[in-house]
Amino acid sequence: MNLEFNIAVHVLSFLTKHSEEHFNSQELATLTCLNPVQLRRVATILNNQQFIDTRRGKGGGYRANEITPTITLDTLYQLFVLDKSPAQRIFTGSEESHCTISKHIATTMTKYKAQETALVLNFYRNLTINDVIKDTLQEDTIYDTL
Repeated sequence: MNLEFNIAVHVLSFLTKHSEEHFNSQELATLTCLNPVQLRRVATILNNQQFIDTRRGKGGGYRANEITPTITLDTLYQLFVLDKSPAQRIFTGSEESHCTISKHIATTMTKYKAQETALVLNFYRNLTINDVIKDTLQEDTIYDTL
């Protein structure tokens, strides 16, 4: 998980809940408690994937479309987490090492990473933006009863 994944889920959930309205980037950033630059970076990707609609000019802005509520979280995880290449090294060891552990640890950890990814994608596969909204609104009723 990373910040962009969370921003995408938040923005899509917000726009779905307010599907009849358009929000310019400044309004949407304020309403979702985000930095406008971060919001625009994620919204551009969401728009390019046709997960939201964007209209330019007066009265324009971002808006949910007919597929926004049904987007699955595994799709977003793939787009915002897995498709981002790591900027730093994530495995240790060296194939040239005389130590058996150092020589093969990266191969073993690569296999584990693949299994981890499969588990995460499987977890998110059946969760949609509608599910996030439902669960988030349910949290509000839990706090109201306490």
